[in-house]
Amino acid sequence: MNDKLTFHFGTDGVRGVIDTEFTEFLVAVLAESTFRYWSRRYGLRRVLVSFDARRKSKDFAYIAASVAVNHGLDVVTVNKPTPTPPAAAWYGFRFGFDLVIQITASHNPSIYNGFKVITSRGGSPVQEEDTEEIERLYNEEWHDINKSVNTIELRPIPTVDPAPEYINYVYESVTKMFRPRSRFKVIIDPIYATSIGYTSEVMRRLSMEVTEIHNNYDPSFGGRDPNPEPQNIPELIQEVTAGKYDIGISHDGDSDRIALVDRIHGYLSANDILPIVVERLASASIIKTGVVRTVSTTHILDNIAAKYGFKIVEVPVGVKYVARAILNREADMGGEESGGLVYSWHIPDKDGIYTASLIIAMASEYGGLTNLVSDVRSKYGRAYFKRVDLDMRNSKKFVNDNKDTLLKMLSSLGPNPRPVTIDGVKVVFGDGSWVLIRGGSGTEPKLRIYSEALSAGRVEELINNAIGIVNQLLR
Repeated sequence: MNDKLTFHFGTDGVRGVIDTEFTEFLVAVLAESTFRYWSRRYGLRRVLVSFDARRKSKDFAYIAASVAVNHGLDVVTVNKPTPTPPAAAWYGFRFGFDLVIQITASHNPSIYNGFKVITSRGGSPVQEEDTEEIERLYNEEWHDINKSVNTIELRPIPTVDPAPEYINYVYESVTKMFRPRSRFKVIIDPIYATSIGYTSEVMRRLSMEVTEIHNNYDPSFGGRDPNPEPQNIPELIQEVTAGKYDIGISHDGDSDRIALVDRIHGYLSANDILPIVVERLASASIIKTGVVRTVSTTHILDNIAAKYGFKIVEVPVGVKYVARAILNREADMGGEESGGLVYSWHIPDKDGIYTASLIIAMASEYGGLTNLVSDVRSKYGRAYFKRVDLDMRNSKKFVNDNKDTLLKMLSSLGPNPRPVTIDGVKVVFGDGSWVLIRGGSGTEPKLRIYSEALSAGRVEELINNAIGIVNQLLR
């Protein structure tokens, strides 16, 4: 009999290092605990299991699916590494699955894998109240759960390919809002991961000239982290800024994030992309109620909201909080600085493929991505953003234990300070700049420091001062 496990659902599920922390037995326990809870609380008949391109992801998926079979559930798995959440969550919602289980560690390094739960509520991430109950159920029934999964046999599982239906849907959805007029040379870097053949196919249907690089599945992601940050996509940036292509697109390991490269403006992060999308959707009267952003996301969105008269909803870091606001009809769309955008008319989860397709359709109607970026910056200014991660165990405890001191010291860094404490310690200043210190997600022992301002110098000043304050409190 195996010993009792300890696990916790973080911002994006349960994650750990493959074979040491994230094992076959853990996956079986997570699946058994989830299915027991969901069956009792909501009822459960149909389950879709999806997986990414990481080592053992397919094996872990078949373990979860076999647990579902043991419960007498109707279960299918995807037939290859699949964008999760984008295609898998949409397919699960569209075709009536009660739960989607995703085996993925998203943008984390290749040594990690994870277990994530998506619900039938529009394809949204499971909320904290449910994950806490799943953890509680295991703690109460762990002996029986461990015994149950020890006898699970792997069985043949039917498979499905979500790609055709999902790609058709994305193309039809974005072309209903924006009609492509210009043809661009587009280069796409899926980083050896799940968006291979997805974004490229939508681009071709939008009549773009498409080149796709790094388009074979590789569990090591070419020796880089599967996160579309500049250090991980140097070839894409070089090809576009050298003038060989008009636009570059990249996603992370599960395709919920997006980064763009423009031949004039260079690398564009989510904090550059979000204002473009919000401005165009607002000008087309598609955004009417509001936009939800996390505490670490650009305040340029606030300026756009002020112009068009809709509200900004600020939430903690994590797409589940963005999704909750959208499902509660507080906002039409939202996003977070880490690279994800969410739309009320789509699935309430991040989808980098949908966002890429939407932006290319916008750019083609408007005359180019360069024009979109220039238009937003001329109207609202250019915001400079930086995030620094410091190695620190128990970083959330550090922030909570020092909250009052951090607030006082950070507030001294600028005029008219306004505190925000819904996630960590954030101070917004009268000059439009802000600084945020918060504990990491739990996957890695990090303390995160963020800052935004209308000048690069002010950002560096705030970041350096915040690091100094942290170091002072650690002495």
